[in-house]
Amino acid sequence: MYTTLSPCDMCTGACLLYGISRVVIGENRTFLGGEAYLKQRGVEVVVLDDTSCRELMEQFIDESPELWCIDSSYP
Repeated sequence: MYTTLSPCDMCTGACLLYGISRVVIGENRTFLGGEAYLKQRGVEVVVLDDTSCRELMEQFIDESPELWCIDSSYP
């Protein structure tokens, strides 16, 4: 699975449910999801720390904080 952000709890569960063996994450600075749990369950987790992914999310957070804060613990 390829994702811009670290997977949320629901996406983490879906990865495990469907037997996804590797998750490639664009960046995990703006949101840190269930990476540790995936690793604990034997899933390979690759974090690219991609600048463009981070900038995209930072722009979204700046422009739409009311939407971002619905599903995250971002300040």
